[in-house]
Amino acid sequence: MSVRGRHLVAYAASMFSLFLLQMFTALPFIQELSDYHLDIYWSVLSQVLCMGIIPLTVLLILRRDVSSVSETFRYMRYRKPTNMKATLLATLGIAILVVPYTMAFNALSNLFLRIIGYKRTISVGTIYNGVGDLILYLFLIAVLPAIFEEFTHRGVLLSGLEDRGSEMSAVIWSAVLFGLMHENPNQMLFTTFGGILFALAAVKTGSILPAVIAHFANNAIATLLDYSTQRKTSFGVWYDSITSSNNALSVLLLVAVMVAAVYGIVRILQYLSRKAEKPVSERKLFGVITVDGYSPNGKAMLADNICLLAVTIAQGTILALCLIWGIAR
Repeated sequence: MSVRGRHLVAYAASMFSLFLLQMFTALPFIQELSDYHLDIYWSVLSQVLCMGIIPLTVLLILRRDVSSVSETFRYMRYRKPTNMKATLLATLGIAILVVPYTMAFNALSNLFLRIIGYKRTISVGTIYNGVGDLILYLFLIAVLPAIFEEFTHRGVLLSGLEDRGSEMSAVIWSAVLFGLMHENPNQMLFTTFGGILFALAAVKTGSILPAVIAHFANNAIATLLDYSTQRKTSFGVWYDSITSSNNALSVLLLVAVMVAAVYGIVRILQYLSRKAEKPVSERKLFGVITVDGYSPNGKAMLADNICLLAVTIAQGTILALCLIWGIAR
């Protein structure tokens, strides 16, 4: 089996186990748990088990060489960046800019969904009873996803797609599947674009570290903002009034923030592209960021992509059903 095939089987196993966990969570005796305990149960099992232990185990079994753990992790970019100075500067910039980008993009996408009549099909928000809950949810929402979602998407998936695929196709496919994985119309758009950012940061630095840090920063600040809003601090009240408002001034402010953040992120990615190894076949992603369009091991066969197609169709169908149900109900 090709490297691509092994990695895509491991990713499919991760997503299938996530689906089974969702089914298990729907059982009556699990639903009897409090929201607090359900959050802990879901976060730990979905991240550590479904997006950590299971895909890694499948990868090692398919390699038939359990002693090659370090080699497997190096292939997935768990290594020192090729240019440490450029990576540190870029990581700091991305970690700062990804937060306003995500907050503004999220607010605008939620506004669009409200306009088309979509209503949330899941519970809204987390209940914080104090600082202890804030620390717990920072761990559940920021630390765990930064480690395990990055392992699954920028580790297993992205590196697998690069075998018998170009850098450009790997970045785009991994980002789309990252967005679909959330199975939430409210999150699909900004998580997909966030996935492109994280994937480009990984391929241009040769390390998964910038993506992990940016992912953590994004989720941590989102959790702090959620806490601040719920506790009705002065900043939290102002932030909530801006992001939940439909008036033209608020929308213009959000658009301005998003455009400024995206411009800054693009400039950082262009800087990383200049510092990275020159591509064999130069392509321009969105017409502005240099990526490699070369497929080093040739084109993928259907057998290599069967798991990729199956996961994409399954998750796309679930997302479409969620959107239709949210509008129709």
